Amino acid sequence: MNIEFATCTRHRALEFIQKACVGQTITDTPDSAGPLLDLVEKDIVRVQDPMMYGSRIGIVPGTKWSENHRDVVLAAGKLLRSSDG
Repeated sequence: MNIEFATCTRHRALEFIQKACVGQTITDTPDSAGPLLDLVEKDIVRVQDPMMYGSRIGIVPGTKWSENHRDVVLAAGKLLRSSDG
């Protein structure tokens, strides 16, 4: 059994992302973390606690993950990495 500390709640995921992205302004908006948080809220992916896994954004599959979501998740991650606001 593998136990991971990750959240599927929007607010907590935003907090985890903000902690991992020190020096970057991350917001729950369409041009920042919003698209990724939409996927978190649907439990397609979860965000890991950076206090447990180091200061990086850890994204793991949620209970509703399928390979059909891969491109959408990758696009949301790319948008987040390129955002600053």
